[in-house]
Amino acid sequence: MQRGDLPFTLLSMVHQRDVHSYLVAVKSFTHFLNPSRIVVVCDPSIDENDRAVLKHHLPHVILREAHEFTHADIPRGGTWERLFAISGYALDSYVIQLDADTLTMQPIPEVLQAIQAGAGFVLGEIPDTPIRPLDAVRAHALPKMKPGAHIQTLSEAEMANVGLPGDARYVRGCSGFTGFPPSTTMRDNLLDFSRRMTGKLGEDWKRWGTEQVTSNYLVANAFATKSLPFPKYGTPDCATAETAFFHFIGPMRFINNKYKTTSRQAIHLISNAPA
Repeated sequence: MQRGDLPFTLLSMVHQRDVHSYLVAVKSFTHFLNPSRIVVVCDPSIDENDRAVLKHHLPHVILREAHEFTHADIPRGGTWERLFAISGYALDSYVIQLDADTLTMQPIPEVLQAIQAGAGFVLGEIPDTPIRPLDAVRAHALPKMKPGAHIQTLSEAEMANVGLPGDARYVRGCSGFTGFPPSTTMRDNLLDFSRRMTGKLGEDWKRWGTEQVTSNYLVANAFATKSLPFPKYGTPDCATAETAFFHFIGPMRFINNKYKTTSRQAIHLISNAPA
């Protein structure tokens, strides 16, 4: 695959079990939008053979180690290294975070428009996923608060109470596909948010899911962020003939043959592309 010339960085964190899925994800995405820089943050499970496979398919890929992207004020693991890496690359580049369990099957002009405008985007969960002020986020989360509530709900109920800026916003999006405009303050904002949430939630802030909460907060407060149209961008259970971008989140790759079938269609699409 050749290096592209579109002015953005495509970044993913990849586990050994997802190397082949990632290759289909990245090649199907770059079939439509090919960036000037591709970065993989390697999970510790990635070995030399995996690196060779990645380099064979993506000769220009930049391979980074997860341990390069740690900080005392953020949790370890749970894809936090990925978000910290994004905050570094965003100093001089638009950055798109792409999960390995995604497939791009049709043109995605909304993403290109966001890159060209230097505007953020986020993958929503429902049509017209709202970007809300923090008081409204808390009001929306409180009815779902109960013993054992998901960390995302707990975080959404409390972030209005940690001293964040009065005009701060939040979106209940999915960090699996997110566009971050260039920013000299993203890393500082990330660390500040994590410190404040740690002060409120303590050890709970180390639970799986807090990276997505932080990603949602950061992109909601980025320049001109919009939620991508759903279900044109969404999960396969909600797909229509117009769905261009599929996110096979969680177990959705494995519960039926939809991921296998769509992957084969993606490979056929890639294989028949002009050289």
